[in-house]
Parts: sequence; C-alpha cells; structure tokens
Amino acid sequence: MVATEACPFFIQQAVQMNYEKANLEKEPRPPFEKQTNKDKTTSNTPPIIEPERGYKKEEGFCLAKSFYVVVSGGEKREKNYLKLVSNQDHFRRLKIEFIADPKNLNPKGLLEIARIKKEQYKKSQDRENPDKIFLLSDVDHFYCELQDIIEMCAKEQLHLIISNPCFEIWLYYGEFSEPPTDFNKPDVKRKISSAFKTYLNCKKSGGINPKLAIYDIETAIKNARENYSVDEFGIPILFSTQMYLLAEELLPLIKRELKDCDSTRKKERREHLNRKLQTQT
Repeated sequence: MVATEACPFFIQQAVQMNYEKANLEKEPRPPFEKQTNKDKTTSNTPPIIEPERGYKKEEGFCLAKSFYVVVSGGEKREKNYLKLVSNQDHFRRLKIEFIADPKNLNPKGLLEIARIKKEQYKKSQDRENPDKIFLLSDVDHFYCELQDIIEMCAKEQLHLIISNPCFEIWLYYGEFSEPPTDFNKPDVKRKISSAFKTYLNCKKSGGINPKLAIYDIETAIKNARENYSVDEFGIPILFSTQMYLLAEELLPLIKRELKDCDSTRKKERREHLNRKLQTQT
C-alpha cells in the first residue's frame, strides 16, 4: 500500500472490520533468552469491555494479517509508540488492541487482564482469537513480581516483554548503539527508572518523541538485540529490553507502509521548511 497523504496519529482499539489471512502460523516465541546475544506481579481488575463484533479471519487472501493484544504497564509512551501502526487505514495487515488499566499496571495486574482477554476471545463464537497476547512491563520496582509471573506467562503462552529499567531504554536504542556509560545510576533501585527518563531527555536534545520513534524500529531492533542479556531468572539486566521480540513480530507487517509514511513525513517537512524560508526572504 502506498500512502498518499500524511499518516494520522491515532490508535484504534478493537476496530470493527473484516480481514482475511493466509495460513501462516508461527511457532510461539520463547518469553526470554537465557544468554546474551553477543555470546552466541494484583489489585481488583475492573470488567474489560468486550471487543466489537465483525473481526474475522478467512483463508485465501494474499496478504498475511495479524491481530495482537498488547497489555501495557505504561499508559502513555507505549501507546504513543504504537499509535501510527495501529491506524488500520494505512497498516491493513496489522490489528492492535492496546490495553492499559491505570489500576493494574503492575506485572500481576497485567497477567490478570491478559487472562481475562484470552478467556473472552476463547468463549466468543463469532470473533477470532488474537494471534498473540503481549504483556509490556518495566523492571522498575517490580522485580519480585516479574519472577512470580514469568513461568506462568510462558506456560499460558502469554508473551511477557520486559524492559530494564523501563520502556525508555527501547527508545534509547533507536538512537544509540551502545548502553549508556554516562548515566549516574541511583543507589536506590526504585529510583533508577525515573532517573533514566530524565537522563534520556538530556542525552538527546528535546528528548525522544515516542510517536516518531517507530520510524527507527529497525535500528532499535539491531541495537537492543546486540546489547541484550538476562539474569539467572530470565529477567533482562540493566539496559536490556525484550521489546525487540515484539518489534520483530511487527516489522514484516508494517515495513512497506512505514517506509511510505516516512517518505510522506519527510516530504511535508521539506515543503514546510521551504515555505518558511520563502517568507523570510
């Protein structure tokens, strides 16, 4: 698909639409890797609204289509990161249902919501199940909770994506190839995440806009993979993130359309700068 106009930035959750999919089943990806890539968590959950009817899969269509549910421990940056590619007017091979419950942002809360969504889709007779359900969590001060749920997620085929210290390390790897060496890590572990967010805003002038960071997804995959390592419990060590696993799922479904959107965005920026220069002369 070739985009002929600027891509709007908005997210559609549980969008009502029909789509078709070729029979391209994948083996489930393991929730974590147990060695470095260089060397080779709940409060009461409110009722979740049922998705709209009409979303179905059929065989025989040439374009593969995927439906992912993303249950996030972050309400803003993670949602903004996925905003562009959640626009099905432009990215028709992908459907994302994004969920961030402000009362359940801890790992155990994410797991409970994921289980509810999985059961809802399983019981639905006229709606297709999502291809995969992803849980996005920071390490932050949730280390013990993550230890508690990591094996349950693997057993239930719920894909836990952990970033250490926080989601912003994924944004960082879209711009930088090596882990930060000038970050002053606080002695108190629960302060590391907020300190890193402040650091990143200073590291790159103006900070990194998560809505635009999606354009650097291939760079982020490469850098995050090369700097990835986990501890003995399968939890990413500091400055490691499993977001590249989710990104590798998304990339084949968005790469062509994302390139078109980027070209349109850059063209409009050049035209804007040219008009600005003309008014100054």
